[in-house]
Amino acid sequence: MELTDPRLVVLLAVVALALFALVVSGFPRWRHPAARAASRGLTVVVLNAVVLAACGAALNNQYLFYSSWSDLLGSGSTQVVAHHGGSSAQIDQAKVKGPGFSALSSPTTLPPLPDPGQRMQNYTVAGARSGSKGQVLVYLPVGYDPSSAHRYPVIVGLHGFPSAPKGFVKLNFLSSIDALTAQHRMAPTIVVIPRIDTPADLDTECVNGGPGQPQTDTWLSRDIPAWTAAHFHVELKRTSWAAVGYSYGAWCAASLTMRHPDVFGAAVSLLGYFRPDFATNYDPLSPAALKGYDLVSIARNDPPPVAMWVLTSHEDGLSYPTSAKFLAAARAPLDVTATVLAHGGHRVSLFTPYVPGAIAWLGQTLPGFRA
Repeated sequence: MELTDPRLVVLLAVVALALFALVVSGFPRWRHPAARAASRGLTVVVLNAVVLAACGAALNNQYLFYSSWSDLLGSGSTQVVAHHGGSSAQIDQAKVKGPGFSALSSPTTLPPLPDPGQRMQNYTVAGARSGSKGQVLVYLPVGYDPSSAHRYPVIVGLHGFPSAPKGFVKLNFLSSIDALTAQHRMAPTIVVIPRIDTPADLDTECVNGGPGQPQTDTWLSRDIPAWTAAHFHVELKRTSWAAVGYSYGAWCAASLTMRHPDVFGAAVSLLGYFRPDFATNYDPLSPAALKGYDLVSIARNDPPPVAMWVLTSHEDGLSYPTSAKFLAAARAPLDVTATVLAHGGHRVSLFTPYVPGAIAWLGQTLPGFRA
């Protein structure tokens, strides 16, 4: 029986009910009091373990953290690294449509930092265009000086769902950036980590809904860059901005970069997908509007000059189906480097070992991030 077989949950539930019946009935009825107590205690322990296993199996069936018994037991996964589409040189030299950063500028005197001397800054930002409001964490490079004229590249870090900016911070993105910077393998970088489910806990899929609905695409592609430029000395060119995300955040990173190549020159997608995957209680896009977020179609019919680093797994039912189609459709000037795993489900422990390599790729690919 496979790990993701629904019958496994049923079997564990039946075993749990049988063990519960034994506990209630007091069977087996040992004559010696110590034996009865030991038997009852052991049955309760096994019952709890089976209930936990049943709950774990049910959650795994829903979210596919582990795709097979071998995945659960930690068996190694073979991988294929492939390149699709164009080259980084095409991205460096390309001209793209859109306003980009043309209307933005950094003030001579910046607003004061909320926590001077600290690398992590915490803000609540209201978007002028989108009307969205949410937490934004900003992680500053070592030695950042607001009075200096030096300008930095920007990574926009995008968390999963359900989560928050602190979910991105808790993983190994920031430590990987620090290590690569110390090794002179990438330029010192400002990391901007906005809340992307605005309002909180709504699975917006980072799209613009209809009138009266969240405008999350605008929040991330226009409001966040404008706010960042007004508060920090940053480079205002597309080859110095990248979006990095995992799962839901990976979809958002891919969508922002494919749809707004005038702002983002590259994306890192860790176990992401390439068409929106809305929850059952929120689907704001009409069929016509949905076409604008079909990244597979964009890659095939109108590929933008951006670079993408993609991680997916054959056994990840959320990530792989659209990732495979995206990789097959990608063509120049879109430049895609992909790592495709043979095994592994949709979980944090699968992608974290690949974070340092993905960030190193960014330091080698976009001019603004090169040391």
